[in-house]
Amino acid sequence: MKKFLIILSVIFIVSLGCKKENIGGGGLCACSPVINPPLSLVIKNSADVDLLNPKTKGYFDKTQIQLYSKDAKNMIKQINFEIRQPFAYTANLKIDYYQLISSEIPYLSKSIDQTFYLKLGDNKLYELNLKVTNNIVEKLLIDKTEAPKEIQTGTNSYLDTIYRLKIS
Repeated sequence: MKKFLIILSVIFIVSLGCKKENIGGGGLCACSPVINPPLSLVIKNSADVDLLNPKTKGYFDKTQIQLYSKDAKNMIKQINFEIRQPFAYTANLKIDYYQLISSEIPYLSKSIDQTFYLKLGDNKLYELNLKVTNNIVEKLLIDKTEAPKEIQTGTNSYLDTIYRLKIS
């Protein structure tokens, strides 16, 4: 009975410790999974209008978007993605555009020479190449041209993986 109470106490204390946030100034709890940032892509037209925003005339609905790779036999493999709404990162920093995000593509990318494909509605097919280090996208090429980052921070792994695609 005594051993049972000790084990139960340890489980209780560990579960309380994992529920606490910002212990010692922030960071992850020892029980928190480490999640690397996804590839995030803001898609705008030449006038900087958000083409993933449902309020925009002619926007791209998720059902009109294809993100995929091809295997050695040229068979298409769909890549999972979501459309994330604009969000506030801090009181002074807001991401005002919807983003196409994929947590799967950084894990699939083995080298910058590996090509992925993005199809937006009836528009042209875009080729994507990613430079990934430790599952974090460091560089995105769209049709062999380096894509600009939406926000230049150099200090935040999530914000530093938000890129921009401008289409005409």
